[in-house]
Amino acid sequence: MIHSSDELFGSDRILLEVVAALRNDFQILVWLPVDHQDGQHRLFHILREQDVQVQHVDMPILRRSLINARGLMRMLRLAPRMVTMMKASQADQVYLMTSACLLLAPLARLARIRQATVHLQEPWGARESVLLRQLARFTHRRIAITKTVAQSTGMAQDQISVIENAVPRLSAANPPRKLDLGADCEQRIRYVVASRWVAVKGHETLLQAWEAAACPGTLYILGSAPAGPQGLDMARLVAQHVTQPDTVKIIGQVDSPQDWFESVDAMILPTDAVEGCGLVPIEGFRHAKPAIVSDSGGPAEVVSHGKDGWIFETKDVVALADILRSNTKNKLSAMGVEGRQKYEEKYTPERFTQTLREEMSGVLLGH
Repeated sequence: MIHSSDELFGSDRILLEVVAALRNDFQILVWLPVDHQDGQHRLFHILREQDVQVQHVDMPILRRSLINARGLMRMLRLAPRMVTMMKASQADQVYLMTSACLLLAPLARLARIRQATVHLQEPWGARESVLLRQLARFTHRRIAITKTVAQSTGMAQDQISVIENAVPRLSAANPPRKLDLGADCEQRIRYVVASRWVAVKGHETLLQAWEAAACPGTLYILGSAPAGPQGLDMARLVAQHVTQPDTVKIIGQVDSPQDWFESVDAMILPTDAVEGCGLVPIEGFRHAKPAIVSDSGGPAEVVSHGKDGWIFETKDVVALADILRSNTKNKLSAMGVEGRQKYEEKYTPERFTQTLREEMSGVLLGH
């Protein structure tokens, strides 16, 4: 199983779900890259704690920063070593966890590995889709997390299976705790936004809508900015757009986001760009919390507008402000019940495991 990062964001957590679903049927070895990690190796350590074999490997991963002559030459130089390592692994199947891993598909063919599967977790843009489609031809099985992702590939839909993501059940042994957010916050509607602090995640749209709706509650911002120029200065952004900055709490990266999901009234995913899925609404449903999402693809496939959340047009500050302005705690609580029911019907680990095992049954039978 080959993955393109060693962090603990959406695609990394889905790798954990895939490992959990398949480990009773397969002996699994996970390869993680050396060039894309948060310095804490959180995914690596979790896999180790779960007694999963895992290694850091210098692999040719398709990153936008490497789509140039120098980057392509570097990836090409890694290819012979990867073929040798794949042969030595004696693997029957290579499972590529993201589109960025697709360069490994033709190398797996050269290593005479019987089958290759790719788990498509991100929409393809027009620029990269031609290359990715060619590489995907070297795979035997293609799994997409949403219809949005499947359609973005431009491939015939009978060549792709859609298996929606799951999130783990809340632990009975270590349940989330309700945080003490103060008496003032208890009376106000509490929202949380949890994502990387980059422009496409829509924080600016959200803060503008928050101001337009007269700061209708308390907004908690979880996450962090990646290294480099693409990271947002969240404090500056809040100061720029919000005249009541005390209503916005910048929390940053947290060890237990479940405690925050348990303690608020609703989730917000205001993405400005096309999103593959967005686990935040699903995680909210698990906690019986509704979700407010933009119509950015995957998230809008999760939420039923007016039933377990709201969908607003991408970057539409006025529409998002209207939703925020009209909410009440009772309304949010009732919609959260609907969300919890949807979680049980569609997004549990049990459902994911059954569906993925059925999809992989050809490998289990040796076909």
